[in-house]
Amino acid sequence: MPTIIALDVSLSMTRPIPNQSSNTGSSGTGSSENVLTYHQLAVQGINYILDYLSKHARLEFVSLIIYSSLFEVVVDFTRDYEAIRQALHKIEHYDKTSLENVLVAVNNAFKAHWGSQNYCQIIFITDCGVGMGPSSLKNTIINIQTYKAACVTAAAAAAAAATVSEASKTSGASGGSSAATVPQPSDNQWVGFSYPSKLSFMCLGSLATDSAFRCGTKLYQQLLDVSGQKGQLFIPRMKMKHEEAAGDEASSPASTGDDGEDILRQLTRTSSLEAFETMCDTNYRQFEATLRCGGYFRLEDPITVWPAPLPYTARDVLGAETTKLMSRRLEVCGFISMSDIGSPMSVSRHLILPRCTTGTDHTDTVVKGSSTGGIKNGHGHHISAEERLEADIKIFYSKSDTGEHHAHGGTAEEHGPDKESVCVLLHGALKVENMAALVLLGDAWYGFIYSYADGKKKWNLMLNVLPPGNDVVPWLGDLRYLGTLEDAFAGENPSFPIKADKRSYSQNIVVWIRQAGLQSDIQKVLRHAKKLPEKTQHFYKELNRIRRAALSLGFVELLEGLAHIFEREISTLSLSASPDCSMQLTHAAMELRNPTNRDLKSIIHALPTQYNQLG
Repeated sequence: MPTIIALDVSLSMTRPIPNQSSNTGSSGTGSSENVLTYHQLAVQGINYILDYLSKHARLEFVSLIIYSSLFEVVVDFTRDYEAIRQALHKIEHYDKTSLENVLVAVNNAFKAHWGSQNYCQIIFITDCGVGMGPSSLKNTIINIQTYKAACVTAAAAAAAAATVSEASKTSGASGGSSAATVPQPSDNQWVGFSYPSKLSFMCLGSLATDSAFRCGTKLYQQLLDVSGQKGQLFIPRMKMKHEEAAGDEASSPASTGDDGEDILRQLTRTSSLEAFETMCDTNYRQFEATLRCGGYFRLEDPITVWPAPLPYTARDVLGAETTKLMSRRLEVCGFISMSDIGSPMSVSRHLILPRCTTGTDHTDTVVKGSSTGGIKNGHGHHISAEERLEADIKIFYSKSDTGEHHAHGGTAEEHGPDKESVCVLLHGALKVENMAALVLLGDAWYGFIYSYADGKKKWNLMLNVLPPGNDVVPWLGDLRYLGTLEDAFAGENPSFPIKADKRSYSQNIVVWIRQAGLQSDIQKVLRHAKKLPEKTQHFYKELNRIRRAALSLGFVELLEGLAHIFEREISTLSLSASPDCSMQLTHAAMELRNPTNRDLKSIIHALPTQYNQLG
């Protein structure tokens, strides 16, 4: 979950904090070197964010961008937080604030590095300046409203055109209607981020005494509302007299006079850092859970799932949305070979990191677990067979070769040799056996845990979250009905995937993940078409392969496109080409448009002519 920190370096950030002589807690010389500015508060806030990430989310990638009327990427995405701290001392200030330019830059920078599927945390640190002229924040909001209105108008026109088209088809009248096109924003216009993200504005100022800041926060909130962007404004909480006297800043006597109340309602270093603390606790809260393996009460471990899983929102046929949250208790249901799992569609992937627990907590867990089984250790009772088995298992794991199993991230630091760990045990078993653990994440929601190598020596436990449902992996069937090999009936083949009518290695696999793959397949068909009638069999073999793949993916438009390509190739054939070439291309175009050939089992056969000697 990468993070982008955007720092406002406009001239307004160089202003000193009002009435800071009694708020900063300094000895009170009032010299210019002790003046605290908005920029210095922002730098302290960034350092707090980096310290928080170093402690709670040290795997986070962070990028630093500064902006005024222009922008600059000071530090690209990195885990070296010290490089960001060093870059903060070399920042210079420029002219006015232009928020739209940096929003477009943030959108493009993240897509260039991470694509459009990853989640991003975007933090803006500013004094809520709104800018001037065409690049002002107010003008940006007006542009977004205009774009949204144009989209609504285009959608209404498209719906009306579809209704008219259906009515003309019913009445038998000919003639089409032009479809309304959805307007596209310009390159320098921001209408929202094109990837899942959260936009947080760290607003440095006082709502009580600064009217410009109060107006700016309203426009920033309006920007979030109009664009539909998920986000929040974090504003420092101003303490009153009785709160200030009870806090750490009450080392000096309270201010007196008519403006004493206003002094306490100004921005301070403490209030700004509290706002940054609130933002970090809100956006980077760790997802702590318990991993349980089997029915044995000791085979469970407190874990941290990183990055924190997001709520999954599904939409049914009627448009109703359902949001599901991952459970805090992950249950291992069984184990399955990695070769049988293959590459199913997943929602997200997360690292599973063991959480360190104190010895007192572990002792309480042991006593609690023992009491549930009717055994009370350390009270003079006779040792039963279950207790002896438990002691043997503990001695066995404590004597195991911990060096190999603790090679993955951070486990050896949190678990000593005398502390059993389900994560270590599970990681070692899955790595050696090349298997994955099927985990229950919630009601009818599953995932897989497997050993993952981030490098030659860096091994971790990875959680692959599947979409909610019981039948989300077609070649495994309903996950609720999976059983062990001993449960198979006599003569039943329990292997996966289920065998098809033809063996998989007898068919050419079609991969159209990228545009080049589809283009190469079409070009191959056209090369065979130009060599007819010698390549008649190869031409129809490749044509049927592409046709089956298009029908399997629901890519019916490709069939019509191929028919158009064949008709165009007929008009461009050379005089030396065989007459059979145009005849076969015409026949193939007609068969591709034939609605009866939309069955996967049907095959397009060559047209028998006197040239190919098939008749």
